[in-house]
Amino acid sequence: MRDPLAREAEEALVAYLRINTTNPPGNETAGAIFLRDHLTRAGIAARLVGDDPKRNGVYARLEAKPKSTEKALLLLSHIDVVPADAAAWTQPPFSGARSGGYIWGRGALDTKSLTIAQMMTLIDLKRRGAKLERDLIFLAVPDEELGGVLGAKLFLEKYPQLFAGVGWAINEGGANETAVDHVLHWGIEVHQKVPLWLRLTSDAAGGHGAGPPKDGGAPAKLVRALAVIDQLETPYRLTPPVARSIAAAAAIRPGPKGERLRMIREPLDVARIEKEAPRSVLNMLRDTITITRLEAGNAVNAVPGKAMAEIDVRLLPDSNTGPMLERIRNAAGSNATVEVIHAGEPSPESPASGELFETIAAAMRDAERGSSVAPIVFAGATDSRYFRSKGITTYGVLPFKINYYDADSIHSTDERIRAAFFHDGVLLMRDIVRRFCESR
Repeated sequence: MRDPLAREAEEALVAYLRINTTNPPGNETAGAIFLRDHLTRAGIAARLVGDDPKRNGVYARLEAKPKSTEKALLLLSHIDVVPADAAAWTQPPFSGARSGGYIWGRGALDTKSLTIAQMMTLIDLKRRGAKLERDLIFLAVPDEELGGVLGAKLFLEKYPQLFAGVGWAINEGGANETAVDHVLHWGIEVHQKVPLWLRLTSDAAGGHGAGPPKDGGAPAKLVRALAVIDQLETPYRLTPPVARSIAAAAAIRPGPKGERLRMIREPLDVARIEKEAPRSVLNMLRDTITITRLEAGNAVNAVPGKAMAEIDVRLLPDSNTGPMLERIRNAAGSNATVEVIHAGEPSPESPASGELFETIAAAMRDAERGSSVAPIVFAGATDSRYFRSKGITTYGVLPFKINYYDADSIHSTDERIRAAFFHDGVLLMRDIVRRFCESR
């Protein structure tokens, strides 16, 4: 029988994708208003949160009745999305177009689909008059894509009353592995790397391109700095959370795939690991340094007085940012100044056990018979780290099937989600929350 909420969920996703919440600059309030109004029409008291009128989030809480002593569950997501170059897309990035069995748009995977799945979960519970054994909170925040300082971090610090009694959270950050549209393995994110985002600036005398300055000018100085930074060694190291994640993944993979994971143990055989390990695993064994932005000049025959680059550094989960920042500043030397855009901090690991983890895992296995579940460490960073640092057990969950070629559209061109997979994911999210929150 067709899910009675399927059409409503899809229409909500399409409408939400049409709201441009690109960060920078953000303008997340437009998305927050859309979510608030949708919840309000369903009879759920929802309100905007935040002091910046352009950067609001939205908050709603369904309370257990009678009042419960059980820790509340928070459904967390973010409203903002990364920029999109419309000229490179097959479908306009803010059209919510439906074509070829897909729903297209920036945020279709990261992470407006999750937001709608979470919102529809609250609406389903409200309409059914479900009795809850714990409070359930919905929170969609701004600014996650630029580090969450003006979103999740700010809200936790400035509005602690919103999180009274919260002990659990479900957020983005999970993964799955598919074959012929079936999920083989689900990954529940329990820990993540530490972000360090830097801006390098080189200054020098400008002039005519035919008569360059002795030092080559600002672009040449910046190139010299970047060349040294790009060659910085980042040794392989197996941290305990990553070791546990790899061991769990290896245990559910027979044959050569499992063997490529089982070889990753102390002492590390670096030569074999570099030759055989998947790239996603390699990224979890070392710090990564990626040059992501370059900016200089406006004419081929003019030497600009300033050149800029930005670097995305991801450190192993137990790392502080100070030592790497010092290494990069020393590498840049006099060629460039180094400014910190965002520096994260290590956060606790969520346990790969316990009531919520087991509930999520059971629902996933039931959603795809024969599939397996394991904890994972995420190479990126999400707002989960802020909640873990406050003692809230937080899991990254991806309820939607995503084929690898669709996953490549995250933060890239032609981001899209298969409509059928979206509907399945909405059902899975509702099932997870029903099992964990609804009175039995």
